[in-house]
Amino acid sequence: MIAGGKINKKMEKEKITFEQFCDPEYRRKQQMQLKSEAVWVVFHELDGLLNVSKFAKRYFNKTQSWFAQKLSGMTVCNKKRAFTPDEYSAISASLRDIAKRLNDYADEIDKAKNE
Repeated sequence: MIAGGKINKKMEKEKITFEQFCDPEYRRKQQMQLKSEAVWVVFHELDGLLNVSKFAKRYFNKTQSWFAQKLSGMTVCNKKRAFTPDEYSAISASLRDIAKRLNDYADEIDKAKNE
C-alpha cells in the first residue's frame, strides 16, 4: 500500500519535502487520516503480536486470506477488495475488545498473590 497507495498520491499533490517523506512520524500521521491506510498501519505495527488468522475467524468468521485481501486492497476476480464502513467499525470494536481483555488479564495478574 505504501508504494502506490492513496497516501503517496496525496503526498504528490501536496508536494511534501524529502525530509517529510523520510520522516516515519510524518508518514504515519498522514496514513492515519484514511481508514484503509490506518487499518493497514495498525496491523503492520501489531504484526507478530496479533494472530490475523484467529482475528479474522473470531471477529468476522472469515479466513485470513479474506482479511488480507481487504487489508491490502487486492484485486480478485476483477474486483478491488476493500473493507466496508461496517467492517471498519467492526475492526475498531474488535481491537477495543482485545484491549479490554488484555487490561482485565493485567488486572488479574496484579491482584494475584506472590508465591
